[in-house]
Amino acid sequence: MQSKSKYLIYTGVILLLLILIFVTTKILEKGSLDLEKENLDSASEEISKSDFLLEGFPIQEVPLYKVNEVSSSKYFINDDPNNISIFGDKEFVYYNVVFYTDSPQSEFLDYYKDIFDEEIVEEYPIPDMVKGYIGKYRVTAAHYGSDDTAYIQVYLPNDEFTKENMYFDTYPNLFEEGDSMYIEHENSYGLLNQAGGQTEYTKYFTVIDSGDMDKDGVDDVDEFGVLKTKYEDMYKGKTNYGYDEKNHLMSWEEDGYEVRVSFTRDHGRIYLNIRGSISD
Repeated sequence: MQSKSKYLIYTGVILLLLILIFVTTKILEKGSLDLEKENLDSASEEISKSDFLLEGFPIQEVPLYKVNEVSSSKYFINDDPNNISIFGDKEFVYYNVVFYTDSPQSEFLDYYKDIFDEEIVEEYPIPDMVKGYIGKYRVTAAHYGSDDTAYIQVYLPNDEFTKENMYFDTYPNLFEEGDSMYIEHENSYGLLNQAGGQTEYTKYFTVIDSGDMDKDGVDDVDEFGVLKTKYEDMYKGKTNYGYDEKNHLMSWEEDGYEVRVSFTRDHGRIYLNIRGSISD
């Protein structure tokens, strides 16, 4: 009888241990699945937040602090000798990212000060912006405090300057360039978080003023007038062509893109903007 009782006790203990092992295994499996789901959700959220961040932006080196949503990201190449960068360059390449952050202004600016390898402190600093070095990059971070919009610019090293835009492999040639009356000084490519998502190509051209060669007190050539007439003749037959006389803005639609050309005399430039839907 005593032997039978011991057997029942041993059997009960073994069953209890088996139940405990089974329950523990299920709990661990559930925890693992929950963690995996959480990681996937987190990764999905980060991908969603960075949907409009250009591939190639050095996000590992220059994080977007407490990013909620990217508004736009662009890549610029500028070699206009009259347009000096914030770092004093006459030729420069940089990324410009606009995003919404959950961070207040002071925390945002302090974060970038902390991750700078070296902060650039000027005699008369801009109170809403900090500048510094992160690895090979020169970086500006700005937050103006009036809303949740933040701005990051990342400048490539001077020895990496190039006039060839690596994002222009799909550039739509919808504007006849190469006129001797102007020279290209800037181009950019960007992703815009608007209208369901858009790609944007821009250029600006500096118009060359021929001046008063015959010294009669009047410019020999009205370059802007000549160029406006030239392009009007070329594009007036395009879909939804129009010309805004007040703003000197020519526009039309072609191959799924909206094309705008601004003849800006006071800047001495022609601005080209081509936008299309990401889904096209």
